[in-house]
Amino acid sequence: MEQKTKEELENSLFQYKDYLFSERRLSKNTILSYYSDVRDFYNYLTDTNSNGLKEEINNFESLFTLKIVDEYIIFLGSTEISARSISRKISAISLFIRFLKLEGKISNNISHLIERPKVIKKIPSYLTIEEVELFINSFDEEKPESLRDQALFELIYSSGLRVSELSDLDIDSVYKNDGVIRVFGKGSKERYIPIGNRALNLLEKYLNDSRPLLYRKKKPTKALFLNFRGERLTRKGIWSNLKIKAKILGIKKSFSVHTLRHSFATHLIQNGADLLAIKEMLGHKNISTTEIYTHLDNSYLHEVYSKFHSHK
Repeated sequence: MEQKTKEELENSLFQYKDYLFSERRLSKNTILSYYSDVRDFYNYLTDTNSNGLKEEINNFESLFTLKIVDEYIIFLGSTEISARSISRKISAISLFIRFLKLEGKISNNISHLIERPKVIKKIPSYLTIEEVELFINSFDEEKPESLRDQALFELIYSSGLRVSELSDLDIDSVYKNDGVIRVFGKGSKERYIPIGNRALNLLEKYLNDSRPLLYRKKKPTKALFLNFRGERLTRKGIWSNLKIKAKILGIKKSFSVHTLRHSFATHLIQNGADLLAIKEMLGHKNISTTEIYTHLDNSYLHEVYSKFHSHK
């Protein structure tokens, strides 16, 4: 690849990142993922030792042909990357190609011709109500960090928050009198979600008894949840605390912060909640994303069948 073409590609990458932020207004995590995915494509194109593209690349336009993108997809398929990850990378590259066409850097937009691998939707792992109770009630309320974790994990289950949404919460995000919490989801989209009384009570106890002990006057912050240094509790910190607790309790299921969000949605479905209402609370863009929560475990189906069917 000519140095001029390589430099043009490099510059386009940074412009693409800015486009994702300023024009598309995607979340920070999505921007980082998309930029990283296109950066991987850039590394593939420029590493002529690992592919046979050297003869085909004559100018910037020739980087973005269907043949080259298809060869990259085949290359990804030869690695251990999952079909879901490949599909996400293709989405990032497709958007990059549309951006280049929009900017007049290329004349042809072949993004609509790119075939994506089939992604089988996995049924989300979730906890039973009894398992949620066991987990939430296991925290030692005498310790500041434990009281904080009890409040934040109850809040996830109570309102179905994403871990990034939880980490971004400020004190003024909670509207106690209205019983709602304000969050900014993907694409900085604002929404208000109801909070259960139990979560509100635990939040109030955390704010009165725990947060003042974690707060550092030298590090003033409006963050709702603080770490032991008095700083905003990060996504990584939340994940780490949950994994440690799950291991202590001996929870065998695949258990993550998202499991509590899945449990929130699943239990609402099981109790007859409207799918559109759940979609709004979860902050899903499309109802098809929410529909995966219409799955119910076999034990619950048998219970309903035995209770209501006349020929049981």
